[in-house]
Amino acid sequence: MSWFRDDAILTDERPSRAVGDGVLLERRSVLRLSAATVAAGLAACAGPGRVAAGTAPTRPLPSETLDVAEFLARMSPRAGRFIASGGAREEAYLMAVGELMKRLETPTRAQAREATLDHYRRRRDAGEPRDVVVMMFALEPGKGFSHHDHRDYNGVILGVEGEAHVRNYDILGDDPVPPEGDVFRIRQTRDDLILPGRLSTLGTSRDNVHELIAGPEGATVLDVFTFMNEDARSYFMEVDPEPRDAERKIFDATWA
Repeated sequence: MSWFRDDAILTDERPSRAVGDGVLLERRSVLRLSAATVAAGLAACAGPGRVAAGTAPTRPLPSETLDVAEFLARMSPRAGRFIASGGAREEAYLMAVGELMKRLETPTRAQAREATLDHYRRRRDAGEPRDVVVMMFALEPGKGFSHHDHRDYNGVILGVEGEAHVRNYDILGDDPVPPEGDVFRIRQTRDDLILPGRLSTLGTSRDNVHELIAGPEGATVLDVFTFMNEDARSYFMEVDPEPRDAERKIFDATWA
């Protein structure tokens, strides 16, 4: 079963919706980034500036930040080129997504909701498939998403509030989608602590499986997903708590 539905953004207008154990999908939540986080993101994108003689060079902040509508307008053409390329240079693409995410200015609830809805209305009316999805999740303390894959799509997670642990895995073997009912093996590749302003990424092949669990005070995270095709979905798996190979962090798993 997939936890992500096509109509999650387009048709359900409730402020939030439970999509997992202790997880709320925040459709109209305000993206609250600290001043330090915004400044850090802006500084990373700043260009060279003028300096007085005898002074150290400085990198001024750019005059432009992005609201949600501008973010989607910037991302959609990039996503289109990435999808058309068959996923070429995926790491560079994910880095570009992360940089744009850090330039988001804090939207109001109405701005976030309407910009997202408008983007998908226009694509739907033009007969275009989904490309980029922006979602915000509120996770209760100690709750989140158990192990699942991201079949035919990638993602970037930005911490907004609180903290969350994200553990990533690769599916081992020649078949990236092992048959249902078979026992297969996954290997842990990353263990990230997501704090406000910090990013975690997963590709269509590397680190594609993960679990995301909030810390003791809960967490809010912002996700940007890019779908390679209309069949892209997530599927949960059952993972043996005891590793088959503790040193290499290899576990047995089956599809739930």
